[in-house]
Formats: sequence, C-alpha cells, structure tokens
Amino acid sequence: MTPERPRKSEDDRTTLPGDSEKVPASNSEKTILFADDDGQLQKFVAALLHRLGYKVIVASDGKDALQKARGFDGIIHLLLSDIEMPGMTGIELAIQLNQERPDTKILLISGLDTGMLVLNNGWQFLPKPFVSDMLRDRIRDFLSEQPPIKEHLPGPDRKAVATNDSRSNIPE
Repeated sequence: MTPERPRKSEDDRTTLPGDSEKVPASNSEKTILFADDDGQLQKFVAALLHRLGYKVIVASDGKDALQKARGFDGIIHLLLSDIEMPGMTGIELAIQLNQERPDTKILLISGLDTGMLVLNNGWQFLPKPFVSDMLRDRIRDFLSEQPPIKEHLPGPDRKAVATNDSRSNIPE
C-alpha cells in the first residue's frame, strides 16, 4: 500500500488525506527546527508538522539542534523548542541560534510558567500541554507575521531586546 500524498486544489492549498482542512501549499517551503527531549512528544509534533506540510528537522536537545542547524544550508524559518532540556536549555539554544540565524523566529514551549521571559525577548511562547490545533494556529500566525526589529540579543551582560513588538515593553 502506498501512502496517500497531499493533493493540490484549485485555490493552491493542499488537502491532507483524512483531513477536512486545507493546508497552504506555501508550508512546504518552510523549515521548522524542533527540539525536545521527550521522545513521544517529538514523534507527535514532528508527525503533525509533516502532516501540515512543513519540512521538519528534529533534535533531541539544544546541542543536537545547534549541530543540525549548523549543518543545514537552507533557511530555518522557525525554532520550536522545549525550554527545559538537559545540557542546553531552549532559551540558551534560542539565544545562540538567533545570533547565528537572526531571521529565524523563536517559539518556545514549556509546562513551566516562563512566558514572561520569552515575551520579554520578543519570542513566542506556548504553554504545555497543548492540542494540535493550538500549535498549528500559533505556528501559522507566527510565521505569517513580519519579524520584529532586533537591535541586539540578551547576553551575559545585557537584559533587554529592542523590538517593534509592544509585548517587549513588559516591566522587569
């Protein structure tokens, strides 16, 4: 049995087998780097992102994600990463990747209440647990936004990031 392939419709959207919702064909042009140390969540999210038409690079932790990003010649449109991972946290990964690939958008996920820190850096945050529709909508909306203007990233001696995003004006 051969797997069903997504089909193009007359409005340039892709219909997924067994799915009533159409996915924009432009998703196939976007690459997402997904880092999470939870193997089951990795499989679930990677399958969902593939089903939505994205190219997905899966990493088991922050160091693995950086290595894979450095070995990838194309554009990485989005880093989707858990915050709490052994070795290198998702925040450390986001800072490093953003220095190397400043056009990559950052969406961090966590079961911990760390949203204020993420928003203060101009990134997006999605709390765990989430359902597939929430993740799909957040990624779609975030990838369609214009990127914030960043003057610098937080480092050991810096705290704030200047952006044109009003959420970055959260008092410390």
